[in-house]
Amino acid sequence: MGANLPPLDGKGAEDSIEIEGLTCGKSAFDWVFLSHHHNDHCGLADRILPGIPILSGEETHRILDVISDFTGSPRPEIHLHFKSGQPIQLDDIRVTPIGVEHSAADAYMFLVQADGKSVLYTGDYRAADSIPTQIRQLLGGQKLDLLISEGTNVRIEKQGRNAPQNENQVEQRACELMKQYEGTVFVLCSSTNEERIRAIHRAAKSAGRAVCEDLFLTAVRTQREENTLRFVAHYTSEEKTPRTYAYFQRYFERRKLLGAESLAKISGEKVIFVRTSMLPFLKSYLDYRPDEKNLLIYSIWQGYRETRPVKDLLAFCGTHGIEVADLHCSGHAYRNAIQELIGVLNPQALIPIHCEAQDREQFKALHPNCLMVRDGERWEVSKCWKAGLQFYQ
Repeated sequence: MGANLPPLDGKGAEDSIEIEGLTCGKSAFDWVFLSHHHNDHCGLADRILPGIPILSGEETHRILDVISDFTGSPRPEIHLHFKSGQPIQLDDIRVTPIGVEHSAADAYMFLVQADGKSVLYTGDYRAADSIPTQIRQLLGGQKLDLLISEGTNVRIEKQGRNAPQNENQVEQRACELMKQYEGTVFVLCSSTNEERIRAIHRAAKSAGRAVCEDLFLTAVRTQREENTLRFVAHYTSEEKTPRTYAYFQRYFERRKLLGAESLAKISGEKVIFVRTSMLPFLKSYLDYRPDEKNLLIYSIWQGYRETRPVKDLLAFCGTHGIEVADLHCSGHAYRNAIQELIGVLNPQALIPIHCEAQDREQFKALHPNCLMVRDGERWEVSKCWKAGLQFYQ
């Protein structure tokens, strides 16, 4: 139930998805499972027909609630929560969520078993690690009939030699950068990439810097480090974001909330998490610290540089003498990790998803029975091995 990613040219994108029995017509689906909270996986959940239960991880539900507070969108109607490794028996269908590492907290694969068949949907993941062993145990010696695999990075064998391969390496490099600058270090990263945020916190601690989070980042996270300065950006107030503001007030004293001027006047070196919507806040902050040599750590996908909000932020940095350093580790598996997962699980058939049409062709070299299923096309799992390879050639 994902929404289209924002186009790089800034134009609106139409989401014309209509699925009979799920988004229109008479209800014909029993359940919807959300793999994680990213918009390209659940952004159209509000189109699901009333009466169809939606299931997610508990943290996913909480994060979507906070996001809805800040965007003004309806709260998601999530009915049940699941946990990693705990199977859910839904009539004759057994679904086992399997927690994975991704650039989103609370992300899952799903192993679906019914009628003696088994399907694994990978969702989005960075590395499989011990997952194949867990899946083989759940299969109990049976073959995996179908693997539905994401392929965001399937064209790329692995990250560049000098690029960080994991969050520990991001942390190490971030700490080195923080020690090179006497001014403020700003960090542009996803507010829901919990592992990245923790890595930046650890790097700041090692570099002797205070970390600054705004109200949204504090509200969307479950882990809240001590000795963190918390500030209110220009778009946050009791009037603009009443639900989250009330939530925040229950857990934090009001006197701890700082504005741009108050934050700027606090002495000591800082690390401030920022977003593209914070330009008014950043301008006010820099007005009170005009002579610093500052740095922006760019820690998101390079493709976003082509979007108008990021272009505006980078232009702002150029105007105000803020240097920019790229430091990012993708939350998606590269070709070698995808190939390893396929090789270990050895499914009867493979369906690639979550990639461009030309990228799907890359999967043909990774499995002899690779199915190129079109949008809206239904597929019966029993066909995966009964039809044989010749049928697909």
